[in-house]
Amino acid sequence: MGEGSDLLAGGEAPGDGNRRGWKQDPDGVQANILQVAKDVFAKDGLSGARVDEIARRTKTSKRMIYYYFGDKEGLFRAVLEDAYARMRQSENALDLAEVPPVEALRHLAEFTFDHHRDNTSFIRLVMIENVHAAEHMSQSQQIAAQNSSVIQHLEDIYQRGCRLGLFRRGLSALELHWHISALCYFNVSNRATFSRIFGDQLFGDLGQQMLRRHVGDMILRFVMRDGVSVEERPTRAQEDARMINPDILKFLDVWEGKWSGMAPDATGADRRMRFEAIARDMRLPTPDGVETDEEHWIDSDSGPVRVRIFRSDKQGTQPALIYMHGGGWMQGSPETHWDITARLADWVGMTVISVDYALAPEHPYPAAFQQCCAVLKWAHDSAADLGIDANRIAVGGDSAGGNLGAALAIWARDTNLPVAAQLLIYPACDFDRSRPSYEENAEGPLLKVAGMAQTNAWYCTDPEALKSDPFVAPLAAKSHAGLPPAFIGVAQNDPLRDSGRAYADALREAGVAVTSDEGKGLIHGYLRSMEYCADAEKKLRQMADWLSKTLA
Repeated sequence: MGEGSDLLAGGEAPGDGNRRGWKQDPDGVQANILQVAKDVFAKDGLSGARVDEIARRTKTSKRMIYYYFGDKEGLFRAVLEDAYARMRQSENALDLAEVPPVEALRHLAEFTFDHHRDNTSFIRLVMIENVHAAEHMSQSQQIAAQNSSVIQHLEDIYQRGCRLGLFRRGLSALELHWHISALCYFNVSNRATFSRIFGDQLFGDLGQQMLRRHVGDMILRFVMRDGVSVEERPTRAQEDARMINPDILKFLDVWEGKWSGMAPDATGADRRMRFEAIARDMRLPTPDGVETDEEHWIDSDSGPVRVRIFRSDKQGTQPALIYMHGGGWMQGSPETHWDITARLADWVGMTVISVDYALAPEHPYPAAFQQCCAVLKWAHDSAADLGIDANRIAVGGDSAGGNLGAALAIWARDTNLPVAAQLLIYPACDFDRSRPSYEENAEGPLLKVAGMAQTNAWYCTDPEALKSDPFVAPLAAKSHAGLPPAFIGVAQNDPLRDSGRAYADALREAGVAVTSDEGKGLIHGYLRSMEYCADAEKKLRQMADWLSKTLA
């Protein structure tokens, strides 16, 4: 028979009744040993703890303990694993996923305070393991996995707070965990020396309740954005920031997860490659009635530019849309915006010409703009070959592409080249960052104000042109009269919101027919979320309906 049977029958084993109990409930026996061993190790340390004492108090034997845990070092390691597992199980039971982020972060911090205060043996075990340079943890495959959950909880809470405009960006869940642990750990580990020097008034019931609240306050004040109060009722702007469509939050969890591995010092080329890969990975099925294989190369004053054609399979001459993709003028392609252009082609029954314009900073203004102008002229000249109606050509795009679309409409007016409509989706129409939406939505989601100045400078190297050149900042045009009808869709939670609103106002004042949509509950780039957010698809269908009527 094996060694295990000898141990169970060994001379130090208790009577037959206990032996039957071990066989019937080995998990209960191990749990009892761990509980007693935790108290003994916490009181006497690893060196001072005696396995004989643990065996006596559990009414087992040293051989039984060694059977389960190998040796005293293995028992101590198992005690650590059990202590951390119990704490993380209690954390997981808090179920904070649906709790607003401010309350959730406070609750997690105060839970940690309560746990450490009520489980002084846990802190003693951690102190002992630090004396031993964490050698037992380094031998455990369980502890790192057990403790990853707290970082995940904090990351979820922190990202939700950032998306709602409540928490400042640039922190990490690991930093937050360090600060929470430091405060709660000190409260137990240094109680004896602190009380001896300063008295124990902070360790009575009243003092502990006060410190517990202080821990929550300090963590929140550390993480909250400037001007956002921990306790006061949110301002109107903050209330608006909280009104993000819940389906958008589902999309953001997926989107941000796919970007999470990108190094902070990644190059522009690295980001472009990642963007292309993510867009391809998240691409929706192409509508059955859309042809997508056709490409053309068009000469321009800034070099050749590629276009991809998205053509409805409906027979007859079609209206057309020259579409410029978003991406801060620095990334993106017809392929990254495939879902938008393919659906517009299908829902309108049109041909969409998607422009792969030159990207900054390698190709600053006017490269992209000149290429877009060349594409519009080519579409007019090649209308018969393309099967499109030269009198029903629209221009448009999203974000940076919306900027190019608006600029292209002005250029077409000034050169007497017919444009029948302009579709501008969360466009950048000027570069005035003093507008309220820049402050309200400084942290995004998706688009952040920090870094915009550099992005703008990479696109247009002349600071004066950013203010006065209508082909850079369409809102700066001396006149907006005579421009084609416009659909301008903004998003409530977008730094560019007020720029788009201002452009809609300027067009209306000039007598241009404008249809606008406020994008309630939506964010910059919301058309990427169509798989998750029904309202995003609804907005694109609204744009398609407008194009159908305007180009009829």
